[in-house]
Amino acid sequence: MNKYMKSALVGVLLVLPAFIFAEMKIGYIDSNKLMSEYSEVASVQAAVEKEQRKMETEFNNLLAQLDSVKTEFSKQSLLMSETRREEASTQIIDMETNIQNFQVEKFGPNGEIYAKQNTLLSPVLKKIDAAIQKVGAERGYDYIFDAVSGAIVYALDSHDLTQFVLDELKAPPSAGD
Repeated sequence: MNKYMKSALVGVLLVLPAFIFAEMKIGYIDSNKLMSEYSEVASVQAAVEKEQRKMETEFNNLLAQLDSVKTEFSKQSLLMSETRREEASTQIIDMETNIQNFQVEKFGPNGEIYAKQNTLLSPVLKKIDAAIQKVGAERGYDYIFDAVSGAIVYALDSHDLTQFVLDELKAPPSAGD
């Protein structure tokens, strides 16, 4: 190979990556803005808040009943027999336990309010994801990121290296390893 051919080949090899990466199209979305401006999300939030208010009312009623029983107990405890005092104490403890269970079942991490929110929000999130996928495909994006979380929300399958990595992990070690 002559000197000019080598120089041309080196030049092409140096410039080629710039052209490849110049062709890559990357975009982003702001998931907070999507969630705050998409009307279906507001509808879901309103329904969840309505359900939460009902549960809070029920919870407050249970607390009021407990308070009433405790007040009655403190007024009447001196006049009660030992057996009646023990029964009333047991009733108060049971009510407190029921209230704690109610609070966990309704408002805890796996509670009904979160399950309701997930049930109602799931179809809306599917619509949002479908819109992201459509925009990404129609506008020729290679990747779309969520600016809030940094997560990839769209990527061309041609950029998925998972199988290559799995193949590398499953390959027998070479003599140099």
